Amino acid sequence: MSENISFFNLKPNETVVSPCLTIHGKCGKNVTGVKNIQVQHPQLPPLTFPVNQSYFKATILLSSGENKLTFITDTNVSESITCFYTPLTQNKPIHLCLIVAKDSPLKFDSPRSQIAKEGGNDLNLAIKKLRIAARLMQAYTNEQMLRNGFGHRVMNFVEEFAYDTQFKSYQTMRNTVKVHVVISQRSLKEIRDPNVAQQNSKGSNTGALFGWAMDALRDYGGPFAPQEPPVQAACIYLDGHWDGKLILGHAALGGGDDNIKLAIFGSHGLYSWPTCMEDIVPYFLDPTKSSLNEVANDCNECSSHWECLTVTLGAFMHEVGHSLGSPHEESGVMLRDYTRWNRSFLTQEAFSIRTNSYGAKPPIFPPEECTWHRLDLLRYLFHPAFTREYDYYDKSFYRPSKNGQFSIPKPAMYLLGNDSCKFSSQTGIYCIEVVTEDLARGHLEYLPISLGGPGPQRDVTVSLKDLQGLLPPNQLKYKDNFSIRVLACNSPDTFFDNFPNILKTSTISMEKYGFSSKIKGIKSQLLGGGDRGTDIGILGLDITKVISVRVYHGGALDGIRFIFHDSEAASDSKPVEQTPVVPPRTYLGKLTNSFKSSPAPVPARPSGSKKSVLFGKQTNNFTDVTLEPNEIITGFNVRCGAWIDGIQFITNHGRMTDMFGNKNGGGLAELVPPQGQQIVGVYGRVGQWVDAIGIVYAKV
Repeated sequence: MSENISFFNLKPNETVVSPCLTIHGKCGKNVTGVKNIQVQHPQLPPLTFPVNQSYFKATILLSSGENKLTFITDTNVSESITCFYTPLTQNKPIHLCLIVAKDSPLKFDSPRSQIAKEGGNDLNLAIKKLRIAARLMQAYTNEQMLRNGFGHRVMNFVEEFAYDTQFKSYQTMRNTVKVHVVISQRSLKEIRDPNVAQQNSKGSNTGALFGWAMDALRDYGGPFAPQEPPVQAACIYLDGHWDGKLILGHAALGGGDDNIKLAIFGSHGLYSWPTCMEDIVPYFLDPTKSSLNEVANDCNECSSHWECLTVTLGAFMHEVGHSLGSPHEESGVMLRDYTRWNRSFLTQEAFSIRTNSYGAKPPIFPPEECTWHRLDLLRYLFHPAFTREYDYYDKSFYRPSKNGQFSIPKPAMYLLGNDSCKFSSQTGIYCIEVVTEDLARGHLEYLPISLGGPGPQRDVTVSLKDLQGLLPPNQLKYKDNFSIRVLACNSPDTFFDNFPNILKTSTISMEKYGFSSKIKGIKSQLLGGGDRGTDIGILGLDITKVISVRVYHGGALDGIRFIFHDSEAASDSKPVEQTPVVPPRTYLGKLTNSFKSSPAPVPARPSGSKKSVLFGKQTNNFTDVTLEPNEIITGFNVRCGAWIDGIQFITNHGRMTDMFGNKNGGGLAELVPPQGQQIVGVYGRVGQWVDAIGIVYAKV
């Protein structure tokens, strides 16, 4: 460490992946009386930052390749450090967009004093501000990744080779953030309709702006065409407007569908955002009182320009977090902690009208800053927008198959008795959260091998006591009423509500279903609509005696007939069904035979034919599946949402059938017994079609 100037978060000759860094450092004890420090780059303009009690934070841009940075104090003491910037070209970048009405004036709200200072408030200025906003989010997120032990890692924004506007007077061609200007088919009047303003408690359509943004992106086409995994977009409505009562044309929302993950926000705070790198420090320290008859005071937290910058840009980042998969957290960006986001870039703070104080005393240290919660960063670690080049060589990471992110079943849960269970995932579980009052209070994490962890786990066995032990003291009152959220690679979050009650489910005697009195069954989770249709109870199955199945399906699953080897098949209390004639069980039976014929009666059961049982309903559209000798059904893959869209059979021969029903409906889940156990029954609910299905499993 240098006696003159030391750097806390950057090592000499280190390779970094963020185009923008906030470098934290300190002037040595022999360097006194320093008020400012300048960072010089051989290819870019110099930038100057305040020093407080010898500490500084410097937010700088980098060029691809070698970057030799020279830090010079105003007392003429200097220190150099070199780093190498390698852009992340293999990850899934975020598209930054401005959405404009089809008849937009192409201007955003700004007080007259700011218009005079910045030379306008037009579309081009908005683009400049969004470019710097993207760099601030990158520098901040990269630093948060470092502090959590995840190394240099950041989301990329889509870039283009164009005239760079990120410096006040430096104009040259280089890679810079691309801002899409997306024209909505909605008019200015529609976008500024009070009924669609999110903050209007009396509005009749306050979610409309999100859907309209999705429509505008789809109409724009190009990068927003359907694809897997979904494209990421972060959008600002340029035509947001403060009418003196409401912020019109604004909604703070993040989410999306299987094709587009979207964050939206309004432009009402854009006037306070920096236009270039040189503006970052003065704008974060600007105490100018907001002209509240000209611009909005969002949530009554934007009474000065720097507070408006911190709150509105921080809130936009919060919505980007939602689009990346983050729920609300108990602290950090995802719980409005961004009101002090400015502290991540400076060692001092301007007077806050919101708190009527100068806030943190200089120098501002990390504990006083806003953070991304560790659980957010865990999600991003496994998100395709944050992929590092070495992730592909770390076998503990799972990367999407050609079929996309959601071709893999979501995590499943199986009860094991004794207040314990097993969570399973084909792609690997990397986190299990204990949730109370909609917030995660404790968690188990399984970091990649490259970061010193065991890697995501395909199976995790936990007990009620284990999970209760994750609750902090102030949440122990929920020890018998908490929920579990399971996070797995390239899979939607899976939520289990009121988990202690699930674990206490008693075993089922399988004797009345044709099994030995010693066999005790356990129900799996119920997939589909648990409150739809009629509960049909348990259908007992000796799965080892099933030689074929007839699956009745169309746009959803109608029913399944299990056909047995002999008359010893387990059954429910209903009479055994007459069995249709099926092909002989031979190795040629690997093929499935599909029938989409005109209605025909089920043939009468000939002498000596097999017995069967029916789950669900029999229809005239069906597919037969014949099993090989010694081939046993070991589980199901299920597509489901509010009902069962389709089902696929898994066998001990490593075979999976086609998906019968709607192959693209709902989400993908699995029903596979824990190792050493087998299916002894199915249960569920049936209405017009199969609404819900689960399995009963046991050691046999």
